[in-house]
Amino acid sequence: MLSVEDRMRQALTAGSEELWQFVRDAHPAVISNVLLNRHLTEEMAVYIAKKKTVPAEALGFLAQDVRFKDSYKLKFSLCKNPGTSQRVTFSLLKFLRIFDLAEIARDQRVPIAVRQKIEHLMAERIPSMPLGVKTALARRCHSNILLLLLETGEEGVIRVCLDSPALTEAFIYRIINRPSTVAGVIRLIAGHAKWSLGYNIRFGLIRNFHTPMAAVLKFVGGMKTVDLRDLYADPKLPSATRHFIFSELCERGESVEKREDEAYELSEDEEDVPPAIQ
Repeated sequence: MLSVEDRMRQALTAGSEELWQFVRDAHPAVISNVLLNRHLTEEMAVYIAKKKTVPAEALGFLAQDVRFKDSYKLKFSLCKNPGTSQRVTFSLLKFLRIFDLAEIARDQRVPIAVRQKIEHLMAERIPSMPLGVKTALARRCHSNILLLLLETGEEGVIRVCLDSPALTEAFIYRIINRPSTVAGVIRLIAGHAKWSLGYNIRFGLIRNFHTPMAAVLKFVGGMKTVDLRDLYADPKLPSATRHFIFSELCERGESVEKREDEAYELSEDEEDVPPAIQ
């Protein structure tokens, strides 16, 4: 077994075939010398860029190596590596394809600042994307990117987004309550085979101005009396909906006033979300 010093020395001068054993070496100092070897290939550089144990300084050196300035694989591998400094990653993200950006954004090991930067880049690109690209992206991206796609208002894209396994009921509820959510999204949620069945989703849809009245009438009948009273007292509730809630409560022989035993308080962070969805 060679000492670290011997491996470092040989890593500088090894030929193409011999160099691979030093590329696979676990010692950071050996890897640093490998990067200086004139026989280093793109394949070797990409292999090193994928290793989670490589120091950030070495990854930064690879990013600036003129020998590989046109290597897309290297740029992609460096951006995927959580060990790459954010400064280096930010400088490379703009070169990546949209689907590769989406892949990195799904990886929870990637620093949140990097994922937020990707979301910003995608927000800039999504409006000019062809419909087919948006639809394909909706099938493989995570929830925050789905939100950007939903905001396009394109029905075909919205339908694919709503069928994504990345969405949860809590996320759908927040979409319903976002002031910027377009009417088309609300209408499709209200008619969705899965999401329209959720009790908390129906609660949110009832108080949304864009929910079709036919859906509102259907949902009101399945609400608990205490929730109907809460909805009736909500100042954001559309006036037409308030009339139907009043009628439903009257049919049940109930008043619109909340009883003492039904009262509860929500914290400031919970005030817009029913307890069952948090």
